[in-house]
Amino acid sequence: MLRLHGITPVMVSPFWDDEGLEENNLRRQIDFAINNGAAAVAGPGYASEFYKMSDGERYRFAEVLVDQAKKRVPVIIATSSDSTYLTIEFSKFAERISADCLMVTPPRTTKLPASEIVEYYSRLCSAVSIPVMLQDADFTGAGLPADVFVDLAMRHENFLFTKLEIIMPGQKCAEIIERTNGRMQVIYGLGGIAMLDGLYRGASAFMPGAALLEVYVLTCELYRSGLTREAQALFARLIPYLAFALQHLELAVGMEKRVMARRGIIPSARMRHPTLRFDKAGEQQIEQYVDEAVALAEECRAALRASAQAGADAAGNRR
Repeated sequence: MLRLHGITPVMVSPFWDDEGLEENNLRRQIDFAINNGAAAVAGPGYASEFYKMSDGERYRFAEVLVDQAKKRVPVIIATSSDSTYLTIEFSKFAERISADCLMVTPPRTTKLPASEIVEYYSRLCSAVSIPVMLQDADFTGAGLPADVFVDLAMRHENFLFTKLEIIMPGQKCAEIIERTNGRMQVIYGLGGIAMLDGLYRGASAFMPGAALLEVYVLTCELYRSGLTREAQALFARLIPYLAFALQHLELAVGMEKRVMARRGIIPSARMRHPTLRFDKAGEQQIEQYVDEAVALAEECRAALRASAQAGADAAGNRR
């Protein structure tokens, strides 16, 4: 059974000046994530601007993700559509190219009752054999009732994950884990802003972007090694950035790309049109938060490398 444990970032979509998808820098970003502690890689999700992509681009993004990961870590492919038929079609494609897991949001264009959402996921789980993750993406509310997750987990062995992107996810996280006897693994999304709550509540993994990966990796390592105060102090330094960025999806993705470009992971922070525009004061604030976030990420990267080197030296001395 697939287990996700750690940081599982969603890849952004690097674009050319003409807004075409730039595959080489997508591959470079995937390598960056895997080489810097990602427990899995995911896409094309909200952070990938999937809502501005053609179906062909989403399929190609999935192919590049699987090909470049080269089985070094699990690959999670987001295959959502507003029809069950198209979701299953994309999901079967992802399974054929050797994806390890599917991430699927409920249909977005129609407000469906819980029974129809259960049927949507039930048909999907019956159509594929790889694990399915329900992305509970209600960015301003409480999301789906826990009964939906428990019902699906009882019906389908491959319904293994939920990604919570909701307000105050802790109680639902704990309830899902308890009612499924730990069988369902809970992943926290929404930029990882509730990461400390997730660690406390028993979430298995976290799914931000990759731009600030080292901050999340180090926070997770500190917390899970018993250094909870150190983890809290470190993550508190990221909260101002997240609080500002998460005011709007396009702002969050744009700042993610700016950090990546500043760190040399991708060549530009280009977003697909239309997107948000900012006045001079807004740009100044964004750049200040980006500067601080880049410095924090590089500090955490150095700390992780020093820790890895110390571990290697200790192992060498024991031989």
